[in-house]
Amino acid sequence: GYGHRLSIAVGMPFTNDGAVVLEGAHIYEGAKYVIPAIDVGAEGNIQTCWSVAAMQEDFPPNAECADDDLSDRNDNNIPGENFVGMHRGVHDFDDKKDLEDLLLFPTCEDYDLDKSDETDRYAEYFFESGYDDEALLCKNRGLGGNCDYRDDADFLDFIDRSPTYGEDDRYIRLAQNSDDFDDFCDLIDDANKALDNAFKTLEAYIFDWRNDIAHVEIDCGWHGDGHDDWRGDDWLGDDHLD
Repeated sequence: GYGHRLSIAVGMPFTNDGAVVLEGAHIYEGAKYVIPAIDVGAEGNIQTCWSVAAMQEDFPPNAECADDDLSDRNDNNIPGENFVGMHRGVHDFDDKKDLEDLLLFPTCEDYDLDKSDETDRYAEYFFESGYDDEALLCKNRGLGGNCDYRDDADFLDFIDRSPTYGEDDRYIRLAQNSDDFDDFCDLIDDANKALDNAFKTLEAYIFDWRNDIAHVEIDCGWHGDGHDDWRGDDWLGDDHLD
């Protein structure tokens, strides 16, 4: 080979989990590397000020996030696709409702559970919210027949003891922090109120990595004493922002 190879792995701060990776590329005079952006799949691409990796001081003054105190949160507990793929860029959300549909919790009222006298309301809520794991919902798992929902106390005990369900699931986390189902409903309402005031998103015309302003050029050149030897200590690689 050439004696030197270039490897880079870096996150893209104005995305949720975008990254560029270059592994073992040959270094030679005049080399230019075009690296496709990938989506790691670990975080939801919600593009809010508080969910991307950048800090408030990193945002240009013409960005809404530059004046948003939540921009330092770097908190994204919204799950992603769970697979690595090509990054699709930063996109505009059509309106606030797009984020509401994605981020807001269904309320207990939505499922008519706020006035219910049932003792298995946690299991009902989670089933209505799309959870279908019998180990989570059913007390008679493995016995065949229909699912008999866990009662509320059993449900809380199960998620506290289970290694499968943890704090990376925001629904489970709310349930773990609740004292009973009514308290769980109150926590949902509080979480939705907090989210409702945190829907500022990154502007695609500024932050889409496909725009020229977001491109990085890696310039490989020889800065030594004139000897054509890529193995020496005089080779330098300069990173330049366009």
